[in-house]
Amino acid sequence: MFMAFGDKKDKEVLYKMIVLFIIGIGSTTLLYEFVKPSYTYAEAKAMVEQRYEIEVIDSHFTTTIEIDPDTNTDTEVYHMTAIEDSKKIKLMFNPYTMEITFLK
Repeated sequence: MFMAFGDKKDKEVLYKMIVLFIIGIGSTTLLYEFVKPSYTYAEAKAMVEQRYEIEVIDSHFTTTIEIDPDTNTDTEVYHMTAIEDSKKIKLMFNPYTMEITFLK
């Protein structure tokens, strides 16, 4: 591979590209680790079922973006449908704060 690059300048360019690529991959990975939710949808579902003793009946993963008017920031939240006393109820779980909100 290095044989294709004849002079020293070409090799330096190749090394710089490789280093920048590695830095880019590392930066992307670190950024994801900082912004990913603290809880997965499955963990949130189990937490809701355990805390409120209800059965979550969602068969698919549903998320939306909620905008906080006080801080003007957006947060991804999980939406779930559950059964309580033979009635369907909808709720929302914030995977960053563990806040559970029952919707009408």
